[in-house]
Amino acid sequence: MKYLRIYILIFLVMPFVACEDQNINSVPLDYADADFIYNDSINIDAYVNNLYAYIPTGFGRFGGAMLAAITDEAVYSPTGTTVQKWATGSWDSNFLPDNPLPSSYEGIRLTYVYQNDIDPYIPAKILTQETRNHYKAQAQFIRALLNFEILKRFGGYPLVTGVLDAGKPISIPRSNFDECVSYISTLCDSAAMYLPLSVNAANLGRVTKGAALALKSRLLLYAASPLYNNPAEPENNVYHGAYDPSKWEKAAAAAAAVINLTENGSKVYALHSTLASNSIFVGANVANLTNKETILYKLSPMSNSMEKANAPIGYNSGGGGNCPTADLVEAYGFRLTGMPFDFENPDHIANIWTERDRRINYSIVRNDAKYNTYTVQTYVGGADNNPSNPNSTRTGFYLMKLMNPNVNWWSTAVNSYHPWNVFRYAEILLNYAEAMNEAYGADSDPKGYGMTARQAVKLIRDRVATLQNADFSISAPAGNKEAFRRDVQNERRIELAFEEHRYWDLRRWKLAETILNQPVHGLQIIKNADGSYTYSKYVAENRVFTEKMYYYPFPNTELKRNPALVQNKGW
Repeated sequence: MKYLRIYILIFLVMPFVACEDQNINSVPLDYADADFIYNDSINIDAYVNNLYAYIPTGFGRFGGAMLAAITDEAVYSPTGTTVQKWATGSWDSNFLPDNPLPSSYEGIRLTYVYQNDIDPYIPAKILTQETRNHYKAQAQFIRALLNFEILKRFGGYPLVTGVLDAGKPISIPRSNFDECVSYISTLCDSAAMYLPLSVNAANLGRVTKGAALALKSRLLLYAASPLYNNPAEPENNVYHGAYDPSKWEKAAAAAAAVINLTENGSKVYALHSTLASNSIFVGANVANLTNKETILYKLSPMSNSMEKANAPIGYNSGGGGNCPTADLVEAYGFRLTGMPFDFENPDHIANIWTERDRRINYSIVRNDAKYNTYTVQTYVGGADNNPSNPNSTRTGFYLMKLMNPNVNWWSTAVNSYHPWNVFRYAEILLNYAEAMNEAYGADSDPKGYGMTARQAVKLIRDRVATLQNADFSISAPAGNKEAFRRDVQNERRIELAFEEHRYWDLRRWKLAETILNQPVHGLQIIKNADGSYTYSKYVAENRVFTEKMYYYPFPNTELKRNPALVQNKGW
């Protein structure tokens, strides 16, 4: 008799909002007959839904700290933490804070169980062929995403293309980088064929054709980038692919495929009208979560834990948590001129918060700003700057992005949805702008995709009412590919802040050795007798990033398990 290893979750919480109150009373056994699943449409649906649990999220997944806290985006307030050790270079094959291998390979295995041991045996009376194709496409997408999560950390890795026999030794060598990229790209294409263009509110969080194509866009953008596509290292090996400048053209085409998706004569995706109130990151109800910018959410039940962990310490004993750096604050330019801000410029300091890029207020809580109705005090001696409190900000700022200041964690709790944006349209526009600039320049659209790199960037900057230089025409005039590249990199920094892009971007651009190998800064704020403030930058935390850190070390446990696995250089 055929048996399946199934992961039993009594009262399994479904990953979709409409199903959050549902549960499955699974058989109380570690093993169940295969027909227990494939002869019941409810169990089939539950099995596929459970695969969504393997999609990663970014909310405080390192003991409360976010990935931002190992970059120049943030400093995690408590000291002596895992994330601080990581950020300061104290990690290796025995201590890998961000190890996706056990979960990713487990998820990959379960997608193959569905493909090989469930799908072929589903009776026609149970599911239509269309529904079967849809379920299998969801499993393929999740397999592609989990493979990508391994690739972006380790480079080429042992490709697992089926269910391994647990009773046999493992000996699978690493595949070269281009082979891994091709494999994941093919999975994306296969999934996209049978995924719908959109889903209704009852299926919010389920993958669509746009999600598969968005993953392909991110994958090919990474593959075209300097870390993996370098003329000085033209060969295809486990660390990078064969050098090919046309990889930028492929990345541009992949992004354009998402941008130009249509349904019933209208574009499937568009930028949400505003970023105010974190409207695409939080929601008081399911209706609030529906917008045309989000391509894929990772959903979870309503809670207040994000706010409790990261709110200013003076606000009902908030947890402080992931505090933006002065370096990030400096990256937000001026709204009226569209030009950069500089802490070393006395005129800029004199107008430090005047008409800055509006995203600074949507992402960062600063001194004298409001968190809900509370006035934040991060000046020296203020209620939210208390060195004796281990949760107090070490940078002079607190987090606003991804937060809903209207929730309560005291008295009568008030909760909010916090969907994690796995992919959103703004990222795709930035992918497109970067790839188009590298392939064709900022002002050319030779393939007829419908916009230039410059026009794509302007869509994003127009949303926050940047009045001048919205398309970088002043800071990066026509023909200056390098200046446009610099500006797009900064635009990604501020538009996608705290969404787990900065770390991977700096690595793929081969800038991490410089930017992540220097101190991050806070802003000291002195309140003067007349109520004005004096500002000065200071070192908040030293950081270490060396050349070997562009690739994670494989854990020693993996090396022992798989003798054919070769460790990354330097580790």
